[in-house]
Amino acid sequence: MIESKLIPNAFFSDKSVESVDNLKDNVGIKFIASMNQTHSNVVTLVKSPRVYDSDGIYTEKPKLGLLVQTADCMPILLIDNKRIGAIHSGWRGLKNNIVEKAIKKFDVNQLSISIGPHAQSCCYEIKENVKKYFNDYTEVRDDMFFLNMSQVLKDLSEEQGFQLEISSICTICNSSYNSYRENKTSKRQFGVIWK
Repeated sequence: MIESKLIPNAFFSDKSVESVDNLKDNVGIKFIASMNQTHSNVVTLVKSPRVYDSDGIYTEKPKLGLLVQTADCMPILLIDNKRIGAIHSGWRGLKNNIVEKAIKKFDVNQLSISIGPHAQSCCYEIKENVKKYFNDYTEVRDDMFFLNMSQVLKDLSEEQGFQLEISSICTICNSSYNSYRENKTSKRQFGVIWK
């Protein structure tokens, strides 16, 4: 488990944590709201521990954990002085501005964001159909395109002034993490936050 240095009660698991129950035992939390993630830009206010049709959830409710599941997409955890949030974002979420949409639910002057392990530009090869949305965030090596997803948030942080922490771990080349790109796994790792 990786503990956020920026956000209290925010953790990112590796693939050794195999279930939500396993995660609850590891971090010592009882109630978790999670998402049926579909690469949408839907951001939902949640008040109870159930599964929401969303790729972003946020709450003001104490002791309610928020869970995001990933296997190459970015697990993004957010906190301000009143709310916490969790976002699932790959390139589709970035293209459809899910992060900007979620940030509007928070006080940007008090906002801290932590991004857990995800597909990094060392390995995240994309094709022209994705590159056209991210020309400023694509590295070209040996006539191949590689996407730097977290740079989008770095630029947003500089523009809007929130605090940002980004894991340097790449889920594709680090065997401690599940990677859909690497082997089409249905397993996921978890990001969790609570107050």
